[in-house]
Amino acid sequence: RVHDEFAQKLRENKYILRDFSFDEEALQKQQQELASIEIQEKELWNELLTLSRTNFSEAFQAFVHLKVVRLFVESVLRYGPPAEFTGVVILPDVKSTKRLLTNLQSQFSYLAPRSKGSKGAKGASATSGDPAEVGGEYAALMEEEFFDFVLMEVPRVVN
Repeated sequence: RVHDEFAQKLRENKYILRDFSFDEEALQKQQQELASIEIQEKELWNELLTLSRTNFSEAFQAFVHLKVVRLFVESVLRYGPPAEFTGVVILPDVKSTKRLLTNLQSQFSYLAPRSKGSKGAKGASATSGDPAEVGGEYAALMEEEFFDFVLMEVPRVVN
């Protein structure tokens, strides 16, 4: 009688009453499945970790190679052929980055006329070159900092 009253109150409050029967075998089966799935997850995780460790160096080498190619292309486009330049990798302290950029700008200030181009150059566009006027696919390039030398940043990978 109490069960029927309780079921009626649940239906009035829009709850659904479901019958439950405890099955020890189903519980054991479910625990075994959970244990086997946990073992399988650990095996797959170890395989993923192994593949990531072995392929990361190759992917990072390809990334750095693309940065070097971009450095070469940008330096040739900026300063013209022949491509006589020196690539340098610098790992500055976080605190001295601003000072390093200032020193590099003063050291390579003689490149300023060649890197910015002359205003009367052949093939200059009819637009004023205002970054606001240049949009579309080149908008991201216009937002980058521009130095008298070519600067490419490679993110630091920490173990």
